[in-house]
Amino acid sequence: MSADVRQIGILLGGLGTIIPDRKPEIARMGLKAVFAASLANLMSAALAGILVGL
Repeated sequence: MSADVRQIGILLGGLGTIIPDRKPEIARMGLKAVFAASLANLMSAALAGILVGL
């Protein structure tokens, strides 16, 4: 999953039609997922920077 805020809209649109009563929960978890994806991307970039520097 990419760290893109638009992913929350895609997630809400897809899952919101299936389970509309849980949209607030999906939105909350979507923000956490975007934050986690951003952190994972930054960690990958840091590791790549360390390996290139060797």
